[in-house]
Amino acid sequence: MVRGQGGVEGATIAALRKMRRDRRRRYAKQVDVMEVLYRIYVGAILGAIALGVLAGVINEAPAEPTAVEWLRRHGPAALGVVVASSLFAGLRIGAQGGPLAIEAAELQYVLMAPLRRDVALRGPALRQMRIGAVAGGVLGAIVGNFIFRRLPGAPVEWIACLALFGALVPACFLAAALLASGRRWGAQTAGLLGLLLLAWSSADLALGWTVSPATMLGELATLPLQGRTGAVLAGVGTVLAAVLIGIGLLGLNGIRLESARRRAALAAELRFSAAVQDVRTVILLRRQLASERPRRRPWLRLAPERHTSHPIWRRGWQSFLRWPAARLLRVVLIGVAAGAIAAGAWSAAPLALFVPGALLFIAGLDLVEPLAQEADHPTRRLLVPLQSGTLIVRLLAAPAVAMALVAVVATGAAAAAGGSMTALSIGLGLCVPVGLGLACCAAFSATADPYAHILAPEVEMMPPVGYAVAAAPPTAAALLLGVPLLSAREAERTGGSLEAVTISAVVYTAVAAAAAVWFLGRRFVKRDLAGIE
Repeated sequence: MVRGQGGVEGATIAALRKMRRDRRRRYAKQVDVMEVLYRIYVGAILGAIALGVLAGVINEAPAEPTAVEWLRRHGPAALGVVVASSLFAGLRIGAQGGPLAIEAAELQYVLMAPLRRDVALRGPALRQMRIGAVAGGVLGAIVGNFIFRRLPGAPVEWIACLALFGALVPACFLAAALLASGRRWGAQTAGLLGLLLLAWSSADLALGWTVSPATMLGELATLPLQGRTGAVLAGVGTVLAAVLIGIGLLGLNGIRLESARRRAALAAELRFSAAVQDVRTVILLRRQLASERPRRRPWLRLAPERHTSHPIWRRGWQSFLRWPAARLLRVVLIGVAAGAIAAGAWSAAPLALFVPGALLFIAGLDLVEPLAQEADHPTRRLLVPLQSGTLIVRLLAAPAVAMALVAVVATGAAAAAGGSMTALSIGLGLCVPVGLGLACCAAFSATADPYAHILAPEVEMMPPVGYAVAAAPPTAAALLLGVPLLSAREAERTGGSLEAVTISAVVYTAVAAAAAVWFLGRRFVKRDLAGIE
């Protein structure tokens, strides 16, 4: 009898435990669903606000037939290159242990759980993919609202197609990273596959083909301009994207948990640095996440330092010559992307002319590394027998010239993408002053002191002020290049004097760059005086 009662009690306890587990699972699913709905709700509100603002700002005539025809023929391939670039980046991140970042406590649970690793990791992977898809979908809908006002096609078609395209691109990016991480591909294997896909898509753009999977997915973004064949190719591209997402989620069992734990520690530091607007620390942590290390041997050996009369200039270029191949390729691709966007915006979307400056600003954050390293050691700078303003100007010379070279790459990409000869001539004329101005904008962000106002509660208690200060350099970079390009485009459309516009643009950028150099030098002089006091 006692044994029977014990068996009944044991069964009852087991049933109660099972009920508790079921309740916890249902509660967790409800919380997860509510979190997703909340993010969708917030994204929908922000998207609606952006759509309303754009609807009030944009009021232009329809695009020219030549621009529409170019977009119909070459738009899918150009977008395919963008998709292939994102897949290439995702494969590299996956080869480095990404994209999942699992906390130590959760990692311990995964290791000790009596479950398969892919089952335990499916939740974080789906959550990360949902966030990217929702953000991309909202951005695509905003772009669709911007596009349909100038291109033929129903507004609903443009918004729906671009929203779906925007949702699939980040999902495919994460799926590629999960694929490389789950299959434990090395950096060389992942990089080779990514380069092959990028070369395939580039061949489509150069030869007018539509055979790359990335180009087929690009057909989806321009579907209102395509015929029945375009709809079939867009469907094939969407199916291939769904297959890639499924394969990436099925390979979670092979993810290296040690790499995920390392990424979690770095991601936590990265979030904290981003919260306090410490751009310099964010850059260094991102390089650690990407495992970017300087080359032991430079790409090209310079003359010994004793044979030069400009050691600061030499050290700047010596820093660039020790860049890893991934960073060098990233800067070049940013320049190419900026030029391609400028060429497309010149004929179809004029407000997008402000995007190239912001993209080149991202490249500038890597190019100002010599100056940023000097800013990391303020006490050493005080021991140099040279004024801080003069030292900063000399340290800015090499990054400014390198930034001008990236601007030349962007100009060449704009010309290759079918840009106007006017845009080409203006771009070449603006390379030097724009390079100096963009280098100054990047230097302002990379050398900002996030704790400068820690003893001023009236500033620390106003987060919008801090966000506005952090957003000022990239905004200035976008205006520095966007305003001259937009003015030149308007002059070309209205039949104005292009020579006068070019001269005005050069003078505008040169004055802005000179002012930025002066303000940057004054910032370091004030810091040195405050340190001495």
